[in-house]
Amino acid sequence: MARPATGQVIVDERRRSPTYGLRFHAYGRREYVALGTAAEGWTRAKAQTELQNILADVRRGIWRPALVETVDAPREVPTFHEFATEWFERQKIEGGRRGEGLSDTGKAALQWVISNHLLPAFASRPIDQITVEDVDRYRLGKVRDGKLGVSSINKTLATLAAILETAVEYELIGRNPARGRRRRLPVVAPRRSWLDRADHITALLDGAGRLDANAKTCRGQRRALLATLTFAGLRIGEALSLRWRDVDPARSPSVPPRPTPASES
Repeated sequence: MARPATGQVIVDERRRSPTYGLRFHAYGRREYVALGTAAEGWTRAKAQTELQNILADVRRGIWRPALVETVDAPREVPTFHEFATEWFERQKIEGGRRGEGLSDTGKAALQWVISNHLLPAFASRPIDQITVEDVDRYRLGKVRDGKLGVSSINKTLATLAAILETAVEYELIGRNPARGRRRRLPVVAPRRSWLDRADHITALLDGAGRLDANAKTCRGQRRALLATLTFAGLRIGEALSLRWRDVDPARSPSVPPRPTPASES
């Protein structure tokens, strides 16, 4: 049984002027007909009309391939879902800082970005049909949705740009519509808080004391740690590394000596 005549319009946008062509089945074979460029007056609507005319001739059995030099059809462009899935598989094996593959945490984070955010927006779109306008519309939608912060939205945009940059390298698209600072949201550094008055310090330590009083574990440690950081000027890493053996009772008579457990010796 002969295969029904079907086809599609192919638009190659890698050149300055998009090139139109037709891919269809005729008499059991796959055919490709090059039409021309946008500069020559071709549009998607005009190409679609020509496709319908050719398919009608195929059904009547009167269409014949033109006796001209063979023209290679453009490569089939994958959908974003197809390309992003392959890209993710490569990242799992070759990603990471040293190219040794992603950690489990890295895989989970990347899959979260692709599956939960990028695929719902771009999954069925051929990657050569994703435009700068589409990227900006995606960004605006995420802002309006209000579920992600600025940094998280920018993280999804960075992943989108990385995927499409690979498509550029593979010569599947001419340029990366997600590339550039203008595609990102401006990040405003949070205003830093300062403890510059005695009542600020008192309120902080009182709050820590209330947390200690209601805690089931580590009682008393919050207030002690904050007091040490505030009055001794230690960095957080230095404070967390403190052990009883670091306390010198001779220089601090108010601190009672405490036996050092074997684990801290």
